[in-house]
Amino acid sequence: MADTKISDLTAASALAGTEEFPCSDGTATTKAATAAQIKTFANTAPVFAAGSASAGTWPKLSSGTVMTTPEDGAIEFDGDNVFATTDDGNRGYVPVRHFIRQDSSRTLTSTASEQQLFNGTTNGRLTLETGVYLFRCQFYLSGMSGTSGNAAFDILGAGSATVGTALFHTVGVDGNSNTAATQTGSTSTNAQSPASAVTAGTGTAMGAHITGTFEVTAGGTIQPAVTLVTAAAATLAAGSYFMCERMAGSTSATSLGQWD
Repeated sequence: MADTKISDLTAASALAGTEEFPCSDGTATTKAATAAQIKTFANTAPVFAAGSASAGTWPKLSSGTVMTTPEDGAIEFDGDNVFATTDDGNRGYVPVRHFIRQDSSRTLTSTASEQQLFNGTTNGRLTLETGVYLFRCQFYLSGMSGTSGNAAFDILGAGSATVGTALFHTVGVDGNSNTAATQTGSTSTNAQSPASAVTAGTGTAMGAHITGTFEVTAGGTIQPAVTLVTAAAATLAAGSYFMCERMAGSTSATSLGQWD
């Protein structure tokens, strides 16, 4: 066969919708797909098959280096956070929240020593990697001592992680019921609140809502905990919870998005 120069080749005409491409599924059987079928496949949003309990069966993102300039609509993963961009350059993290919640009430140990707050799991502990975390916690204790004082809250508790910079605010009540109207609070600049997180009173119940951020400078566990000012077999109400989400993998992170 004589050689043919590229310049002598004739451009292929567009395929008709009914024309077929030979293809194989890896067996000896040759199958065919029409141009129209291939076009439909290429233009149809993908539907991922359901995974199972086995590893590697669900869709997942591989980690990589995020773009220097985020693009509108992009989804990225750097090994620490999943990111999404809603307009060119304005990247934000996609929250992945971890929580523990009391499905039923529990009686705390009558002690003035620190103790885990939740028992939705055996130890009420969460393993975290290094990073900056946003958290929220809400709990209600009844059956406390009538002696003036309530309780301190601690993010770390008996956990093994190293908690660095922390800042959170507690607002709540020290009263005799959950309908007490006077709200007081405190601000903490480390992992533990003051001995009475809300203004001390002689009520036998305490409600608290806590929000803030903390850094994990060395990975390990946290165990949200409380320390009762006066020992009592206090009851933690069902519905009490703690949740957190990783804002950044670097503890030196200061912003995300088009700040200037």
